[in-house]
Amino acid sequence: MKRELVIGKYTLESLTNGMYASPLDMYREYIQNAVDSFDEAIAAGMEYQDKLRIDIAINPEAKSITIRDNGCGIKADTAVSTLLDIGNSQKSNQTARGFRGIGRLAGLSYCDKLTFKTSYKGEECCTVIEYNAKLLRSLLIPGTSESVSVEDVINRIVTIHTEKETAFRRYFEVSLEGVWEDAGLTNLDSVRDYLIEHAPVYYSSSFKWGRTIEEKMRLNGYVIPKYHIFLNRIELFKAYEDTFIADRVKRNCDLIQDVSVEAFYRGDMLSAVLWYADTSFFGTIIDNLVKGIRIRQGNILIGDKGSCNALFKEERFNGWMIGELFILDKEIIANSRRDGFEKNAAYFELLEKLKAWASGVSKTIRHLSYERSLTTPKKAIAEAEKIDDLDDENALYSENYGFAEDYSESSFIDQSESDELAETDFFSKLGLLTGQKKAQTKYAALNINDKLTMEQRRILERVFDLITSEYDQLTAESFVNTISKKF
Repeated sequence: MKRELVIGKYTLESLTNGMYASPLDMYREYIQNAVDSFDEAIAAGMEYQDKLRIDIAINPEAKSITIRDNGCGIKADTAVSTLLDIGNSQKSNQTARGFRGIGRLAGLSYCDKLTFKTSYKGEECCTVIEYNAKLLRSLLIPGTSESVSVEDVINRIVTIHTEKETAFRRYFEVSLEGVWEDAGLTNLDSVRDYLIEHAPVYYSSSFKWGRTIEEKMRLNGYVIPKYHIFLNRIELFKAYEDTFIADRVKRNCDLIQDVSVEAFYRGDMLSAVLWYADTSFFGTIIDNLVKGIRIRQGNILIGDKGSCNALFKEERFNGWMIGELFILDKEIIANSRRDGFEKNAAYFELLEKLKAWASGVSKTIRHLSYERSLTTPKKAIAEAEKIDDLDDENALYSENYGFAEDYSESSFIDQSESDELAETDFFSKLGLLTGQKKAQTKYAALNINDKLTMEQRRILERVFDLITSEYDQLTAESFVNTISKKF
């Protein structure tokens, strides 16, 4: 028996404030839609990339926000269906950054009125769609409304009309009135920091490595899409600078010495391109706006500064790095919250290649820490390949090597992250080497047999001592070799 399917009104809650980790994600959703429109405008020959822009105007006193772009706009005959349909976007997930048809509702939970206004080039009108968000909240109070379906609610809270417009103008504008202060959407500092992290803005002209990054990316097959985005008439740029502060304790000033680029392929297809800064790797980057390898798709941030932590066996190493990973593979698809990706074969293949790269970088970090932090005697021990290179076992733990000195409470607190890493690795290797020394015997046949435990070596050593004391050299050697082979 067929029955009409009712999609409950509370679905709107899930598609608005329930979709995102932070209210600020609203800006990402609208910018994402804007740059998709930019791509259409460029493809249609309407405008050059450099002329396209997004203007964000925030008035904290008036509790209002306006986000306006000069992309394609939407034709009058399709504007209503495009903007009212939920989860029915006509965008392709192969090319568009936003394609699920739900992002346009992102602002609905944080204001009293949400308005879309759009005009298409050549048309002398604009379409205006208004959502009464204040009424929506009252309708969503359990037990207060007879309206049960999403369709019922939309019909009650939405009004539509057209206005006169000049034919040459094209735009899409989102405006929020009665914005909630608690949401933080009108805090200019917070919004600025969010946008320069997430939005596809330009590198600053004062960042000398910006052009190098773009050129190296281009040579590896990727042109970074970037757009002019303004906040209260001030253009925004990525936060990267030539110098930065690293190490939570010492707060060392470091600088970018060069930029390395890695390209990752799935078969013959370019899957992702990564740039990262070659630095001294003193420790954790202090500035949270540039710290860590950032994952970007269409030059829009996926996740946050910690999203690449899991690539490293020691997750902290991601925080020692500066860089961006651009995902190009169309089969690697961002999830609805845009804090990660859908788990499929393409994703896992790239993940393994990234882990291999991270392993190599980790070795570089450790090497630099050794070179910078360990004394000559400690380096000799840490890098020893022969047991004979080690001093007497007791001397290894003497104050000459600073065990007590380096690991006193006061010294540990003041120790730099690089020193701490070098010391930790040093004592790990020291423990391994002293263990090897303890396992050595005077018989080479026992020493080279890695199947024997230390206790077994010591027992056989005593047996061999008895044999050599009772028999001539040739006979004793024959017995020793025969017994050794049995093990």
